[in-house]
Amino acid sequence: MDTVTRAILFLAVACCVTADVINVKDCGSVTGSINQVEITPCPSEPCQFKRGVNVTMKVEFTSKIESKKYTSVLHGIIGGVPVPFPVSQGLISGPINANSKIVYLNALKVEQSYPKVSLVAKLEIRDDSGKDMVCFLWPAQIVD
Repeated sequence: MDTVTRAILFLAVACCVTADVINVKDCGSVTGSINQVEITPCPSEPCQFKRGVNVTMKVEFTSKIESKKYTSVLHGIIGGVPVPFPVSQGLISGPINANSKIVYLNALKVEQSYPKVSLVAKLEIRDDSGKDMVCFLWPAQIVD
């Protein structure tokens, strides 16, 4: 699926669901600052992600620097061990300029093969030098 189609589909889904603003813990944002994080569905914390369901993320942050590109990295920390979870790059609302407000959108499918487990999710959005524009943690569970 091309980027434009993916963007339109994602925005259509994102607009049709009720967003859930969650409390996150900053884990070392260096070149940006977190304004707000919405994860859907997550009506209560810890977020319970059902296997087979798509989860959407909307992260509003302010960049402190200009960056030509970005990288998204997602881990589930289980028993103190970070386990990588596959995540697409997601979409950024526009160019990343110093002191600009950015909206990052992404979706991930909670695969049926994922084990039922409690974890701490960690999302990093890195700038073009590999530093974390934003890094945050939130409690989650994978459930049936």
